[in-house]
Amino acid sequence: MKTLEQKGLDWIERAPVSFSGSVTTTASPQAVFAILADHERWPDWFPLLKKEEVLGPRREGVGTRRLATFPGGKIEELFIVWNPGQRFAFTATAVSPGIVRALLDDCRIEPAHSGTRVAYTTYLDPVSVFLPLLGLMKGPLGKQLDKAMRALAARAEGR
Repeated sequence: MKTLEQKGLDWIERAPVSFSGSVTTTASPQAVFAILADHERWPDWFPLLKKEEVLGPRREGVGTRRLATFPGGKIEELFIVWNPGQRFAFTATAVSPGIVRALLDDCRIEPAHSGTRVAYTTYLDPVSVFLPLLGLMKGPLGKQLDKAMRALAARAEGR
């Protein structure tokens, strides 16, 4: 695995590539966060994720570490924000294959007049040779995040 430069929330405004997905659900912010905090169940609702496992004894809060497995790749994640019912974010600490220099995921959970709005954004700094490819993939990757957010909402609503 290639070690990555860890980023903080201040980096998201400068990230070269980003893509987002969002949904409004009737579920409460706490119900949404409970689904997000159930690490090993992410593959049940996140379409491209094959496995999610916690690394180490810490299962929640800032400092929690995970390993996400996707088809053809893995990402080690370190939580930098953990505000139940409101927000979580993690920075990638290592990735395989090494197509990015930095990666940060940010999920915001906010009250909406019709329920709860969930907005999930991935920020990337791709290795220069992959920048054109990731630029082309922004649309399809955003659609995958939208699909994941709809599945998250359905699970939080008990459907």
